[in-house]
Amino acid sequence: MKKPTIRLNKRDYLILKLIYEYRFLSGDLLWYLIKDDTQSSQSGCAVGADGKRRPISYGFKRQALSKRLKRLFDEGYVTRHYVTDEPQGRGYGTPRAIYGLGQNSPKVLFEFAGIPVSATKKMIESNGVKSPFLRHALEVAAFKVTLMLACEKIQGKVTLLFWEQGESIRETVFLTDRTGEKIRLPVHADAFFGLGVAGKKKKHFFLEIDRGTEPIVSKSRRSNIRRKLIGYQIYRKSKQFITRYSGAINGFQVLLVTPGQIGNTGDSSGRVANISKEILSQPRLYTSKSLFLLTTPDSFGLEVPLTIFSKIWISPNRGNSVFSLIE
Repeated sequence: MKKPTIRLNKRDYLILKLIYEYRFLSGDLLWYLIKDDTQSSQSGCAVGADGKRRPISYGFKRQALSKRLKRLFDEGYVTRHYVTDEPQGRGYGTPRAIYGLGQNSPKVLFEFAGIPVSATKKMIESNGVKSPFLRHALEVAAFKVTLMLACEKIQGKVTLLFWEQGESIRETVFLTDRTGEKIRLPVHADAFFGLGVAGKKKKHFFLEIDRGTEPIVSKSRRSNIRRKLIGYQIYRKSKQFITRYSGAINGFQVLLVTPGQIGNTGDSSGRVANISKEILSQPRLYTSKSLFLLTTPDSFGLEVPLTIFSKIWISPNRGNSVFSLIE
C-alpha cells in the first residue's frame, strides 16, 4: 500500500465520505455536492493588467476539483473506473472517470466519520464491477443529487426525510399462477425514500431506474418489467411494508424512470409509452390506479434540479395527465 504524502483538508474528508455514501461518483456529481452555492453565486468585476474590467466569480471550481481528485488518486485515496462499453477515441472525446474509494481511505473515514474500517474495505473489495453496473449506479446517484438540490432550492417546502438503498430494502413476494404454482418475485428497488411536503402528508417512493436493457414482457422467467410491476402490486396489497417499517409508512408509490419522450400534455412515445400500454392492458394485474408514476431521464437534470418536482410524471391509469411528486 502506497504511503500518502499529502495532508488532507476538510474538503478531502467530505469527498471521501460522499464517495462512501454513493459508492461511485463522477466528478460532475461530486462538484454539485460540494460546491459552495453562496460563494459561487457571487459576482463582481476586477481590473486586469491591461486596465480592462472583467467579471470575477468565487467558489470551488470544477477544475480545482479535478486537480484534487487526481492528487487523491495518485495518493491511493480514490480509484478510477471507466464505462468501457461506450464509444471512445477520436470524435467521442476522453471518457470521464468515475471515482470509488481507494486502499488508503478506510483509516481516514474511520477517524473523520466513524465509518468502520471493515465496512469501507468490504466496499472496496466489491467495487470491481462491469460498465453496465457503473452506469446504472451513476444514474441512481444523479437522481438522488438532483432530489437533494431541489429540496435545498425550494427552501423548506420539501424535505428529503430519508434515503435507503441496497440489501436493506430487498423483499420477496409470491404470485400464484393459473396452475396454482407459486412464483417468487423479488421486490428490490434501486432506492426507497421519503419526502416531507409542507402542509401535506409524508410521501414515500420506491425508485426504479430502467435503462431499457430488459424486456417489458418475457415468456421465460428471466427478469422483466412486468414481473417487477406485479411484484410491487402484490407487495402493496400484502401490507408487508407496514410491518417492516413498524407502521411508520402506510403507503407508497413506484417511480419508474425509463427511456422515451413525454410531451407537456402527457402524450408519450418510445419505451415509456410501451410500459404504460402494458399497465393499461392488464387491469386485473395492476388494480391500483395511482401506484406507478413514469418519467424519462431527460425530464429532469442537475442544471435545473427543481424540474424533478415539476409536472413530468405520468400515471397510465389516469389518462394523459401529468403530475408532480409534491402535489
